[in-house]
Amino acid sequence: MSDITNAWENLNTAVVVSDPDFNVTYVNKRGYEIFEALEIPGLKVGMNMANCHKPETMVKLKGIYQAFAEKKIKSHHYTADWSEGTLTIVAVPFFNGEALGGVVEMVFEGSLA
Repeated sequence: MSDITNAWENLNTAVVVSDPDFNVTYVNKRGYEIFEALEIPGLKVGMNMANCHKPETMVKLKGIYQAFAEKKIKSHHYTADWSEGTLTIVAVPFFNGEALGGVVEMVFEGSLA
């Protein structure tokens, strides 16, 4: 395992990467732990995020991904409550040339403010 792979895999922050079609392409160990604690079904590599989110959430995500693709925004964040306090979710896009390559979501335990 390379140093960078080891760092992402063992980061004490959840990391979920998806492609432009909402297919999950990577989840680190902490990501699996947090989503299991949140009882969000279907989160695993190869699954579509539509299987993990409510339809109204997917509408919001589609708008965010579109804004990323059009380079109207560079990041998106929100907070959510869970049994251990607050989660801060930060999403940032990555690109393949000019096209949206996907989105990296990092789920931080606690507030970033």
